[in-house]
Amino acid sequence: MSPSGKGLFTGFIDTRVPKDGIINTAGYCSMRTYRARKSFKRDSYLNWSMYNTLVMRVRGDGRSYQLNIANAGYFDQMWNDVFNFVLYTRGGPYWQLSKIPFSKFFYVSKGRVQDKQRPINLEMVSHFGITATDNSSGEFNLEIDYIGLEFDPAHQETFAYEMYKHDNFIVGH
Repeated sequence: MSPSGKGLFTGFIDTRVPKDGIINTAGYCSMRTYRARKSFKRDSYLNWSMYNTLVMRVRGDGRSYQLNIANAGYFDQMWNDVFNFVLYTRGGPYWQLSKIPFSKFFYVSKGRVQDKQRPINLEMVSHFGITATDNSSGEFNLEIDYIGLEFDPAHQETFAYEMYKHDNFIVGH
């Protein structure tokens, strides 16, 4: 918690890779919500289908942060599949209100943007997270006043990215 009673995502990012021969990458920090659970640790999911916009009131440090929304995966290969959106913060003493339509989130697996994009299944959201990863060493500080959901009737877009249809197999002439 910050001195003013708000949520605080803060720390130090070091992009230098340790010389232990095991670790290949370094330089990010992430936090996420607990997964929703029913009794006896059965999986439960958040149903955000009535909303089309994520609303955040934050005060940043000028860095960019990734917002992550994860869906339930049927197989263990899908556990690292998330939908990302980059939140740019202004820095300084002023709060910023960010309204991000869910249609602007893009599909990522293990940190890599996927060629075959798809919209978020808002009926089965497993968790929400924020990641600090901008390849810059140093302190980061994101103060969070609130995170909420909103239905914006003016927003009609279902998915912001182009979907290319191509043959499953392409054979040369």
